[in-house]
Amino acid sequence: MKVKQIFQNPFAELPEWKLFFAGVIGFLLSSYVIYLSGQQFNGFMHFYKPDIGVSIWAVLGVHAYMVLAPFTLLYGAGMLLNRRTRIIDVMNVVLIIPFPLYLALFLGKLLNQDKFTDQVLKAVQNGDHTLAGVDKTELFLFGMFGIISLLLLFYQFYLLVKGMNVAVNNKKIGISIVFVALYFILDLCIQFNF
Repeated sequence: MKVKQIFQNPFAELPEWKLFFAGVIGFLLSSYVIYLSGQQFNGFMHFYKPDIGVSIWAVLGVHAYMVLAPFTLLYGAGMLLNRRTRIIDVMNVVLIIPFPLYLALFLGKLLNQDKFTDQVLKAVQNGDHTLAGVDKTELFLFGMFGIISLLLLFYQFYLLVKGMNVAVNNKKIGISIVFVALYFILDLCIQFNF
């Protein structure tokens, strides 16, 4: 089994128990990293820094909600399309597709994104709208980080399509678009509740 094939479609290449195990480990590790960073989930694809500190249990609770909400929606849609849709297949999709997001979170922390964001905010508040007072190397670095994050977001949607196509045995592009739209709309709705 080639690494390239796993990245192209892990849902077709790996056994369901390996995907589930990797998904649970990713869920726990990312929850811990988010807890250490003092952030909290605000939808499936982003985080925010609350005004008050959050406990590990609060992070785990919201993270569990961020898994169960799309699972319920996608499993329901899958069952409408194919009565043979299995719970484990949809759960694996929901557990695996955030991995690109976890990588973006890790890269942001590695680059000290909070410090950079504070520098940019202070520069703009002081009237420096051209960001002349911000280090050009950091601007370039975070510009590249933004591009990489955008590519990772696209890859997350790619994994969603590939995973749900395997889960419901779909070969129609229109159905794949529906899965992405449902996921995106649910994410927008959740943002207003957290």
